[in-house]
Amino acid sequence: MRRLIALIAGLGLVAAACATTAETPPTSRPGRDPGATTPGVFASAYVQGFAACDDLLRYYIDQALPLVGPYGLPGGGPYLTVAADADMVRRAAAEAPQGAAAEAGVEYSGTNVQVAGVDEADIVKTDGKRIFVLVDGRLRIARPTEDGVAFDGSLRFDDWWPSEMLLFGDTVVLIGQDWSGDGGPVPLAESRVAGPAYGGSGVVRIVEVDVTDVDRPRILRRLWIDGTYVSSRLTDGVARIVLSSTPVGFEWEYPEGDGLRAEREATRRNREVVKNSTLDNWLPYYVLEDETTGSVREGRALDCTSVLAPRTFSGLNTLSVLTFDLTEGIASWADAGVVADGSTVYATADRLYVATHPWQDWSMFESEDDIRDEAKRYRSQIHLFDTSDPGAPAYLASGEVQGFLLNQFAMDEYQGVLRVASTTAPEGRWWSGDSESLVTTLQRRGDELVELGRVEGLGRGERIFAVRFLGDVGYVVTFRQTDPLYTIDLSDPTDPRVAGELKILGYSAYLHPLTGGRILGVGQDADDEGRVKGTQLSLFDVSDPTDPRRIDQITLDGGYSQAEVDHRAFTYWNGLVLVPYEGWEWLPEHETERYDAGVIAARVEGDTLSLERVLRPAADGPVPVDDFGGEEPWRWSPRRTVVIGDRIFTVTSGGIAVFDVDTLERVTYAEF
Repeated sequence: MRRLIALIAGLGLVAAACATTAETPPTSRPGRDPGATTPGVFASAYVQGFAACDDLLRYYIDQALPLVGPYGLPGGGPYLTVAADADMVRRAAAEAPQGAAAEAGVEYSGTNVQVAGVDEADIVKTDGKRIFVLVDGRLRIARPTEDGVAFDGSLRFDDWWPSEMLLFGDTVVLIGQDWSGDGGPVPLAESRVAGPAYGGSGVVRIVEVDVTDVDRPRILRRLWIDGTYVSSRLTDGVARIVLSSTPVGFEWEYPEGDGLRAEREATRRNREVVKNSTLDNWLPYYVLEDETTGSVREGRALDCTSVLAPRTFSGLNTLSVLTFDLTEGIASWADAGVVADGSTVYATADRLYVATHPWQDWSMFESEDDIRDEAKRYRSQIHLFDTSDPGAPAYLASGEVQGFLLNQFAMDEYQGVLRVASTTAPEGRWWSGDSESLVTTLQRRGDELVELGRVEGLGRGERIFAVRFLGDVGYVVTFRQTDPLYTIDLSDPTDPRVAGELKILGYSAYLHPLTGGRILGVGQDADDEGRVKGTQLSLFDVSDPTDPRRIDQITLDGGYSQAEVDHRAFTYWNGLVLVPYEGWEWLPEHETERYDAGVIAARVEGDTLSLERVLRPAADGPVPVDDFGGEEPWRWSPRRTVVIGDRIFTVTSGGIAVFDVDTLERVTYAEF
C-alpha cells in the first residue's frame, strides 16, 4: 500500500492580542482594511479561529492522535518541521532608493530589498554615519573616516551567533538561532521551563541593543522564543518577525523490546500522553530578560485566541508573526499565529503574504511516476494579512496555486492583484519532461484569494531559477540545460500570456531591474549540456516584451557569487554594479589550490555592461591557498558592500576594505 505522509501544508496568520500585556491593541485603526478579520470565532473556506483556549487545545489533540506511533509523533525530535526558507533568500528593489541622506550632502546605499520602504534584516546595516557588522558571533561598529574606516565598540556572544539584524535609529535588533535540550546551547535564562523535544528543539533569540554610544553598545533586553527563525520586515519602526515552532515537552514512551505487541503498547501509552497534553506543549514559550529592570518574565508567546488553523490539516507546527514597535523595544509585542508552517514571506508597506510549501516524504512513494503524479497535484496555500495597523496583522484572505514557490520574489502585488510564479516540481528534484512552471494571478474577494487567470507550460522539464515582476510584466527564468527568459504580459490579469522568450546558455539566479527597459541578471554561464562554467552577469533589453534580448555580458570562469542565492549581497549604485565573487582553481604543478575573492565592479551605460575591475579586499590577484599562512582564505571573501559618499566599503569576515568610488582604487583594508 503506497503511503504518503503530508506533514505540512497550507498556512495562515491572523490578528492577535498583545502577548505580554493585559491591554489588547485595537483591532481597527484609520487606514486598516475594513474587511480585516480579528481572531476568535471565525471561519472561512480556508481557515478557522477559536473562541477559547480549550477549543484550540482540542484541535491540536484531535489532529495529533491519528499520527501517534510507538516512538511518539513522526519526524523524530523536532517533528513536523520544515527548514526556514534561507529565505530568507532573495530580496531586491532596483530603482527604489537603497538609502537616504544620513547628514547633509552624504548619500549611502542600504540593504538591497524587494520592496522600497520595507527593510529586511541582514548581516550589515548602515545609516551613513555608522556601519554595523555581524561576523563570527560579534556585533561590530565602524565609522567612515577620511583615511578609510575606524572601529568603535563591539559586542561578543560566546554562546550564540546572531544571524541577522534590523536597525532603527539607535536600536539594533539581533536575531538568531538557539537550541534547547541536547541539540545545542541552552538559553541563559534559568527560569525557562519549556521542556525540549527529543534531540533538542529550536529556540529563536532576539536581542535589543542600544547603540547610542558607539564605543559602548549596551544590551537592553534578551528574548527567547520556541521555534526557528523564518524571516522579518521593518516598516516605519514596526518590526514583524516570523518564526515556526514545533510541539515541545512530550515525554514519549518507547517499545519495551521487539515485536508488534511492544509497539502497540507504546503507541497506546503515547496516545495518552497526547490526550493529557496542555497548550504549553503546543504553543511557543518565551523568556524575556530585561537588563534595564533586572526582571525576568516568561509564558506563552501567543494568545490562544489569536491562532487560526487551516481547514485542511497542515501539520502540528505553529507559525507566529510577532509585531514589535521598536520605539518601545522588544518588551511587548502583538501576536498572530496559525497551526501550519510557513517558509516564504512577501511584504509591502501594508500587506503581508505568507505561503507554505507543504513538506512531503517523497521517499515513501514507490516510483518516480508516483512522485511526478503527486507533484502535479501539489498546491501551495497563500494567506494575506493587513499590516497597515502597527499592531497585530489582521487576517484578510487565503488562496492557493499549483506547484512550489522558489522564494519571496515568486510573489508580487500590483494594483490589487497578486501574481505568483510556481513550478510543479520541488527544488532539488529533476523529472525530465514532466515539470513545468506557471504564473497565476489572484485577487481578493471577501476572505478568498480567487484565481483570475494563469499561464502554463513554461520551461517544460525545468524549474524556476529567478523571478521578477515589474509593473504589468513578469520575468521568469527556468533552467536545465539552457536558460529560457520568459516575459509575461500581465496587463490583463484574467488572461496572462507569454509575450516573448529568449533562450541562451547558462542562467540568471537573480534579476535586478534598471532604467530604460533594462534588466541585469546574476547567475552562471553554462555549456550546451547544462554544466555551469562560472559567474555570469547579463544585461537584457526588455523594452519590447515580445523581443527580449541579451545585449551584453561578463563572465568569470570558475567563479561563484553569493548574490546568486541572496539578493542582499547585491549592490547597485548610480550605474555601478557591485557583485561579490569568489573562485577556486587547482594548480597541479604546485599541488595546491589558488583562491580568488573580490567584488566585481561593473558599469552599466546604455547598452554596455563593462567590467571595471575586481575589487580585492586584501590581495591584488588570485593567491595560492598555501600563501595565506595558515589563515582561512574565506576571511577575505566579500560578504556585503555598501557605498557611503565617495567610498565603497566591502565587509569580509576578516575586516573592511575601503575603495574610492570613482577610481575603484583600494584605500585601505582594516582588519577586525
